[in-house]
Amino acid sequence: MKTAFDGNVEMDVARRALTGKEVYERVKGVETVFGKSVKHKGTTGLWKKESVFWKLPYWKDLPVRHCLDVMHIEKNVCEEIIGTLMNIPGKTKDTKGVREYFKSKGLRPELWPQTSGNNRTKEMETGGAKTKGKGKGKGKEKGNDKGKKKTHYLPPACYTLSKLEKRKVLDPSTLDELQNKVIQTLCEFEMYFPPSFFDIMVHLICHLVREIKLCGPVFLRWCYPFERHMGVLQDEVRNPAQPEGSMIQGNVGEEVGNFMAEYLAKPEPIGLPTSRHEGRLEGKGTIGSKLISPPTHKLLQAHLYVLHHILAVHPYLVMHKQELANEYPSKGERELTQLHNREFIKWFQDKVMGELEVASNNVCETVQYLALGPREAVQSYQGYDVNGYTFWTERQDQKSLSVQNSGVSLVASSREYASAKDGSPVDAELSYYGRVQDIWELKYGTKLIVGLFWCKWADNNKRCVKRDDPCGFTLVDLGRLRDTEEPFILVSQAKQIFYITDPADKKWYIVVPGKRNILGVGDVEDEDEYDAFDGTPPFTNPKTEVTNNVDNDANYMRSDHTEGILVDDKI
Repeated sequence: MKTAFDGNVEMDVARRALTGKEVYERVKGVETVFGKSVKHKGTTGLWKKESVFWKLPYWKDLPVRHCLDVMHIEKNVCEEIIGTLMNIPGKTKDTKGVREYFKSKGLRPELWPQTSGNNRTKEMETGGAKTKGKGKGKGKEKGNDKGKKKTHYLPPACYTLSKLEKRKVLDPSTLDELQNKVIQTLCEFEMYFPPSFFDIMVHLICHLVREIKLCGPVFLRWCYPFERHMGVLQDEVRNPAQPEGSMIQGNVGEEVGNFMAEYLAKPEPIGLPTSRHEGRLEGKGTIGSKLISPPTHKLLQAHLYVLHHILAVHPYLVMHKQELANEYPSKGERELTQLHNREFIKWFQDKVMGELEVASNNVCETVQYLALGPREAVQSYQGYDVNGYTFWTERQDQKSLSVQNSGVSLVASSREYASAKDGSPVDAELSYYGRVQDIWELKYGTKLIVGLFWCKWADNNKRCVKRDDPCGFTLVDLGRLRDTEEPFILVSQAKQIFYITDPADKKWYIVVPGKRNILGVGDVEDEDEYDAFDGTPPFTNPKTEVTNNVDNDANYMRSDHTEGILVDDKI
């Protein structure tokens, strides 16, 4: 790394921020010249004007006098990164003038412009970029180079510089580490990007963490709410000749409507559509309701899964397993489990019926309904809302070109056997990934209804589920399905996910968590309080182990190519 910085190691301490009084002493008495001034060559002062805010008695005592807008900083820095990496005309910071500046200062000879035999200037590419000149002065990037650039540059830029800083809840003890990561990322950028890339907008990133310490999370002071409200006001304009009056009239009308709604029964605020998830977490079928008669073995599979996951049935599960262990002492645990799954439904029904003949008051109503079994007619749906998620079956997904709601995941405890004769199984929590095939509601008696998802699950061994450590993604091979006797899960257990095809290998799918919508339930005021979206890879900041074994002589500049961009010289 030292080689990229001419062998110099920066050991100086960073300058502290100036206090308000120190800044005032520098701007006090600066003569302000209004109007368009004539540019003078030579050294000019840093300060051009004494702001009128300095007349406020408390202004010089404020630690932060002007908040930096994270929204515009994020937008501008992202445009500079993408514009430079993709060589977008007018956006790139890697120009012919920058290369000539390198040559005039004697810096980075490998990037100096070179003149080819046809009187054209040939600019060497920066490290990490690779283009091939075609036509007259035009460059075209290769598709694989674009993918490499996004993989190597955009994740650090997005996760390290903005994602953690934009959280609504921050741990103050982690801010110093965040500041170090920001500085380290900018230093790594210096090894790739030219000096013209590092303008004042990129430099402002260094000051964001300090403002977070003094002013709190950025969502309280960035420009997103104001920009969105400006969009609302623009929608109120009905007469383009009088935009201000139209905005005022529309705003007053909305306020009057909301004020009157407070005095009406069950008010519905104007302009705010009610979410179909608002105020409830229980399941509700939405699309494709119909009665079906499923095969008997599938109905028994669903019924057995319900019995295994109802708390009131748990004592009977323990009792039946104990009886089997006493009756077959020579059988192993795996054989006893298989025998339990085959016989428990009939045993449970006989057990409850026997208890009802002795003392009916001691058996709860739920257990009585479950012992009788579900109705043969099952209510089926193609769409279902539960837990703030909207689920569709895979068949319903195929009808839409833009919506995917059939992805489902489940984290469950599983007992893994190495072989059929394995006597030492291992208990572990595993993640299962699949797609919803059908949605059932089993009806027990007259009151009890249990919702189930019938899913096709992908095989979750190491060959079919892998983790991409550099980017933090989880990849699943949905082409290899799990042969299981438990295709069902309760709707309350399901978590929604989305699958994105991996461009590098079409058989792999990237798992992206869904986002819940549960406002209006109890004391929930913010979906993020109940949403695990930010705590799931790739949306967490990856932790990188830092070791002292660093090769300071390593050069991060690519030197395995000589192609460049051809630029016509002025004759």
